Amino acid sequence: MKKLALALLLAVPLAAQDTNAIVAAVDKAAAEDRFSGVVMLAKNGEPQFTRAWGYADPAKTTPNRIDTKFNLGSINKFFTKVAIGQLAAAGKLSLSDTIRKYLPDYPSPAADKITIEQLVEHRSGLGDIFGPKFSTSHAKLRTLADYEPLFASEPLQFEPGTQQKYSNAGYVVLGLIVEKVSGQSYYDYVRDHITKPLGMNDTASWAIDENVPNRATGLTKRGPDGPLPERHANTNTLPARGSSAGGGYSTAADLLRFANALLADKLLPMRWTNWVFGDFDAKQRNLGIAGGSPGVNAVVEIEPPYTLVVLSNFDPPSAQEIGQALRPLLGLKEMHRAAGRAPEPPGEVMISGPTELPLEFARHVPVIQAKVNGKGPFRFAVDTGFAGVMMIKAEIAKQLGLAVAGEVTTGDPSGKNAHTSQQTHVDSFDAGNVHLGDFLAGVEGEPRLDDTDGVVGLKMFNELLVTFDYPGKKFGLHGGKLMPSDSHVLKYQAEHGIPNIDIDVAGQKVSVDIDAGSPSMLSLPLSIAKSLPLDGEPRVVGHGRTMTNDFDVYAATLKGEAHIGDIAVSNPQLDFVDIFPVGNIGSRFLSAYVVTFDPANQLVRFAK
Repeated sequence: MKKLALALLLAVPLAAQDTNAIVAAVDKAAAEDRFSGVVMLAKNGEPQFTRAWGYADPAKTTPNRIDTKFNLGSINKFFTKVAIGQLAAAGKLSLSDTIRKYLPDYPSPAADKITIEQLVEHRSGLGDIFGPKFSTSHAKLRTLADYEPLFASEPLQFEPGTQQKYSNAGYVVLGLIVEKVSGQSYYDYVRDHITKPLGMNDTASWAIDENVPNRATGLTKRGPDGPLPERHANTNTLPARGSSAGGGYSTAADLLRFANALLADKLLPMRWTNWVFGDFDAKQRNLGIAGGSPGVNAVVEIEPPYTLVVLSNFDPPSAQEIGQALRPLLGLKEMHRAAGRAPEPPGEVMISGPTELPLEFARHVPVIQAKVNGKGPFRFAVDTGFAGVMMIKAEIAKQLGLAVAGEVTTGDPSGKNAHTSQQTHVDSFDAGNVHLGDFLAGVEGEPRLDDTDGVVGLKMFNELLVTFDYPGKKFGLHGGKLMPSDSHVLKYQAEHGIPNIDIDVAGQKVSVDIDAGSPSMLSLPLSIAKSLPLDGEPRVVGHGRTMTNDFDVYAATLKGEAHIGDIAVSNPQLDFVDIFPVGNIGSRFLSAYVVTFDPANQLVRFAK
């Protein structure tokens, strides 16, 4: 990889029509109260366009300037990744080292098996720093050590290395490792080894009560019970000081300095710079990073010869929408950061009390009502067999003015007939006393089979207890967790986003999904029918359909018992299909029980 001699490249000014198109696009967003902040576009490392919009305070007395300091949200994680790369390149740590090697007093046995590489790649199994503990203590969080009690004693969400899930906690631990190895505080290390050498004098993790000139206040419409009509300061939601997972401040010019230094291998040896970009052997250094929270959205996109920086003190996706809108104007294809990646649970979870909603049914599928971005209510199927967070009908997305934020490949468990759907960013999903926000949803172009407005999966409620009370026709959302010691509680796997357990069918171990969207009692792959004691050859009794597949349904009666945990079902009728690799237990079984899921800990309880 040749180094880019940025200082020697002549920057070709943008054509007037390009500048006018950029201004027109951002002016429109600002006029519609969708953007406040700074946009900087550089070509070959040199700024070609920089302009500010909106105000830095709720009273609208202080306009944003091109050198205003904005909260970066999670973009700070890339400072942390660079710090880890620097220490690794110097031989002071190895990516294969465990947490325990550097943090011997870490209060969880998980430290013995989680590696630094797994922390960096969000494959550690550690969870988030946000939640009830954060809400009650955020004003006291001033050091990385202050953050550790928010998550260190919590159980792993999955075995390290087996899944990938975005983890703020993992990046706090990385910061603690930087402190231990370097002998400096994380904040001092970043200053001495990243920002100060590059002349990034307007970048730091300042405390919320420090007097920092020209710092923008985040302005949010998010409230504890859903969207608010007017923006207000976000200061009562921020920690006292940001962490190695996010929450520092910078300017557009400083972030360009950071991007230029990465491209020119000034911060790291070439091999480790490529690692920061995502590949030890990168041939093209493209990067898209973003950070967001209430009143915070920041984007840095590097696609040589361009670097685009968008900083906003409005809620997400204010900066991301600007980034998407400007790319085509520069002759660049849309950046689909979400394509091919598993959807992340909502970034914002607030519950003001237990919620119990009426449970309707569209045919056999549970349905609840909820508001999206403050509008509605809309009817959503709640399908445990749906691996994503949300799919929403195209006409509803259009009605809500939801902008395209990427693409995602979807299909059914057969793995056949996958198709690409657009993704959109959703600010809020409100159901009773529960507010969930900041997530990507798929957009359905085809009519839904159950005539609802969309579907949500367990990932939507990842931090909550989710109860389907079939007999009582109630749907519950609560805080807390299930106890593994309860004899009615089963551990499940969710490798593909759908709860999966092993059951016993006439003495044979069978893997099945717990699928609220299935009409069956117990459905199995047709291939195992010959190994079971049945009352006869399975015969076609009907036809089934997913969004992408049609298939025949066969049936036969089992001569024996099926055991789901401590529940025994005698001589059940079994359905068989030939396109799915695993079986499922569906609504004809679930309808007799109160079924509670603990998605964060992958536990389920069946109770009469």
